[in-house]
Amino acid sequence: MRIFKIILISLFFLQTSCGYKIVNNLDNFRFTIIDYKLTGEKRINNLLNKNFKRFEDNDLQSTSNFIVHTNSSINKSITSKDSSGEAISYNLKIIIVMKIYENNNLLNKTTFNESTRYNNLNNKFELKQYENILIQDLTNEMIYEINNKLNSIK
Repeated sequence: MRIFKIILISLFFLQTSCGYKIVNNLDNFRFTIIDYKLTGEKRINNLLNKNFKRFEDNDLQSTSNFIVHTNSSINKSITSKDSSGEAISYNLKIIIVMKIYENNNLLNKTTFNESTRYNNLNNKFELKQYENILIQDLTNEMIYEINNKLNSIK
């Protein structure tokens, strides 16, 4: 009888799903990007380009058609130095200014900022690779925010 109860409870938990949904799925967004213009930092614009292309043919559930203009920039600054003047740590800040148009009317102008601090590395090649990874990660976080912003308009 005890084994039967354990099996019954196990089957109950197996029958119910965990409720997992893909957060950044196209089905969740109800807008289409008709056209977009990207200016500024090339590495950021490549990631934005891939994202905006996903929404060009989103006609199934589209309620809004947007034209998006973005200007991106990367600011890298030294936050601390040692006694010999060598950099110990850096601050990396990515800024994306986005203008959203619908029917040639400016709907919204938003600035997205992400920044991080990181320590200097002895190997400059590894430091450059690490900076590229940081830029990609911070840009992906901002892309998620951009998609949610576009979805929340109207």
